[in-house]
Parts: sequence; structure tokens; C-alpha cells
Amino acid sequence: HPPALVNAPCAPALTMDARALALLLCLLLAAAGPSDEKPVSLSYRCPCRIFESSVSKSNIRHLKILSTANCSIQIVARLKNSSRQVCLDPKLKWIQEYLEKVLNKKAKM
Repeated sequence: HPPALVNAPCAPALTMDARALALLLCLLLAAAGPSDEKPVSLSYRCPCRIFESSVSKSNIRHLKILSTANCSIQIVARLKNSSRQVCLDPKLKWIQEYLEKVLNKKAKM
């Protein structure tokens, strides 16, 4: 006779297939081990999710243009007065003009 399966009083009863699947999942997770990679949800997230449109050019110390495969163009500005970083709306007219200048410079090189 096969050994009788005993259910723990606080755990719901599982069928043999569900138990085997749960055991397989635990083994796979244990075999994978710890990873230094970011979770998928973080690695595909765009850096800018909220855009500022009221930042003047004169208040910007530094601009960073980020280009990632899964996101539209991202423009991060470090502000002069507070040194905080904000994401600028890439549809702003002066941003469009700036990007056009940068692209034209690169095309001439």
C-alpha cells in the first residue's frame, strides 16, 4: 500500500497533481538561486513617468537625454536652485529646438 497522505489542519487539501506542481515550482526557484538582476517589472519601467512643463531654460544646470528601447525619449534636467532632477516634457517647444540642434550637430560630425 502507498503511504497515506496527511493534510495539515491549517492548510487546504491539495490534489496529488497540485502538490507535484508546487514541489516542482519550489525546486525550480531554489535552483535559480539569488540574482543580481533587477526584477522584470523594474528593468522595463521608463525613468520618467511624470513630466514637468513649467521649467524655464534659465533654471536648468544640466540636461540628460535618455533613450531606452521600451520608452519614448526621456529628458532629465538637474535644476540650478535646488539640484533636484525633474523629467521635462519632450513636447516643449524649446526642448524640440534643443534636440534639433543636437541632432544636426551629430549629423555634421
